[in-house]
Amino acid sequence: MSSSLFRKLALSSLLLLAGCAASTPNAPIPVKSKAIEAFTDICLKTAPSFAGSAEAAKRYGIDDLQDMGFTRIGFTADKNLAVQLSAKECVVTTPSQSDNSLTRQLLSAVQPYSQTAVADRVPSKVSLQGANFILQHDRNGGEAYVLLRNN
Repeated sequence: MSSSLFRKLALSSLLLLAGCAASTPNAPIPVKSKAIEAFTDICLKTAPSFAGSAEAAKRYGIDDLQDMGFTRIGFTADKNLAVQLSAKECVVTTPSQSDNSLTRQLLSAVQPYSQTAVADRVPSKVSLQGANFILQHDRNGGEAYVLLRNN
């Protein structure tokens, strides 16, 4: 086999492998969604107790939380972002989005905070600050990013 042909085959193999690696479904992707940024600040950074989540929500324009007895809820003035906060769960919701990468963005956002590997799908279990949670992204009728204490 000529060295020129060998080099071409080797280069083709490397390009093929590089293409496969670039399309790996578990590869982290950058968070572009403002709702997932809010979820990170309001839920992930305040877990496991969610103390400080109301103050974090204020930074996103949610100034008034209404106490419903079992949870507190609040909305931005334009209703494009909402939270549901309690000692057991933290939820950030938005209207439906057309971005098919939102679940992967969510999983990527959670990984730095989890003491265990984050699965490549939802619902999944994660461990934050020694507490176990269920992570969910519900797309039915809008986007709901959910962190629910699992105890």
